[in-house]
Amino acid sequence: MSDLISCNIIEKDKNGDLLWSWTFPYILQEQKDFIEKKCILQEMKIYIYGRWKKIWFYLNIIDCDSEKMQDTVLIGVLMWTKEFNPDKYRVLSSLLCRTYHESGDPTKVLQLYLSAFTKEIDSNENGSLLFKEYCSYNAFKHSTVKEMIKMFGLEVILIYNALLLKRKLVVYHHNLPTLLDWLKSFPYIMVHRKFDEVFFPWFELTDEEIQELNSCSNYIAGCCDNAVFSRPELYDVLVNLPAKEITVAQQSKDRLPMTKVHKDIALFMEQLGKSDLNDEKIIKALSEKTQEIISRLKSFATLLEDGNYKLSLATLKQNDISPAMENFLIQLASSESIQISGD
Repeated sequence: MSDLISCNIIEKDKNGDLLWSWTFPYILQEQKDFIEKKCILQEMKIYIYGRWKKIWFYLNIIDCDSEKMQDTVLIGVLMWTKEFNPDKYRVLSSLLCRTYHESGDPTKVLQLYLSAFTKEIDSNENGSLLFKEYCSYNAFKHSTVKEMIKMFGLEVILIYNALLLKRKLVVYHHNLPTLLDWLKSFPYIMVHRKFDEVFFPWFELTDEEIQELNSCSNYIAGCCDNAVFSRPELYDVLVNLPAKEITVAQQSKDRLPMTKVHKDIALFMEQLGKSDLNDEKIIKALSEKTQEIISRLKSFATLLEDGNYKLSLATLKQNDISPAMENFLIQLASSESIQISGD
């Protein structure tokens, strides 16, 4: 079953009017209203992505050659999918954009879209190399995890800890495309988790969007409004990309304990950043290190008949571990859905 839901072509004319010129198979008016409100179609050559309710959208906008389409200034291809994969759909939306710009024929866009939907490649199709790249996409290929480690050094452990313990992580950058380019890699730091339900590529400080954030106990959320700095109730950890700074909210410090384990992981990550390894291998190495920590936690727990684990606080206290480590393991158990009992 394909993850593709629908595709739209949006055009902006010389008068600044928007035209939803083609849709397949359908689009709700509610979706149109959301896109027109959320995405200001003013910039040339921009690619953005986000979420609407439980589905993802990817919007690729290019400027239009007046010789090919006289009255059109901008062309945008908007894709709706069930899958979060920004780089993969950047490839496909770019191909669809180029096809429409060169032909002006929505049926050619439909032909390519249906090929993507059925995952059948026409070797004679213009742009087939891009299409093959889309069909065999490697999500880690365009990761910025290594660059992130280099940027923050040992402090990157604060991001790691927030993701490991399922805390509220807000990432700020004033430039939306830059924010989105960085944000897509944050889930790769914790690849054994699914973040689809709690990933908000960019939110605005409106009552409606804040209410949606508050409906989640943890999240990764991007923001372009620096007013978020004065809203510590929205985050446990705030990542300021332009300033290369990470802030832990005062009220969250007890919920983000730091131990010798964290020091070891921070040094490990720093070494990965300095190594010759590519992002895919770094992500794998980091995942293995995370599994070591989880395995250590499970060594203190009891395996139940249903395959789940149960952690006894009394058993934990019998071991020679520091209060900080005990606090960390309890919070990690909660994050890993391990039962916790007082006996």
